[in-house]
Amino acid sequence: MHPISRASSKSAMLKSVKGYARLGGRTRLLIDVSGSMFAALSAQSEMTRAEAACGLAILAREVCEEVEIFTFSQDVKKVPPRRGFALRDAIINSQPHASTYLGKAVSEIDRKGDRLIVFTDEQSHDRVGDPVARGTMVNVASYQHGVGHGAWTRVDGFSEAVIAWIAALEETRH
Repeated sequence: MHPISRASSKSAMLKSVKGYARLGGRTRLLIDVSGSMFAALSAQSEMTRAEAACGLAILAREVCEEVEIFTFSQDVKKVPPRRGFALRDAIINSQPHASTYLGKAVSEIDRKGDRLIVFTDEQSHDRVGDPVARGTMVNVASYQHGVGHGAWTRVDGFSEAVIAWIAALEETRH
């Protein structure tokens, strides 16, 4: 059996989002690339939290009408517009994997847009304020599983279905 090339794998991945729930308007994605994100999702998993976050960002990139992507650790960095594995590489290589300043990152980028989606393990060194836009905090770590509503809509636990869930939730609120 021949290994699947990156190009054909990317093509298959992008085709798989046809008909997927769409997120209209302007979306800002904020991805945690701090050191703790490179731990395994769980004791039974080889996937890291960063890989899970990148996978969700790749999917969100394809289903958002307008999207800007940022990473955070010690600083906030805007990621160039890429797709598929190139987006993953841009996210991972965007900055050193140091401390987690989620509160600073949210306050820095949550200025314009209809929604802010954060992919993190929430091991923040600073306080995270309420979002200006519709805010969804997706904690990809396996500390707990569940959904919470308040200033932030919180989703704890990793699932690729979270993007479709966000779209469905927004649809019911309109």
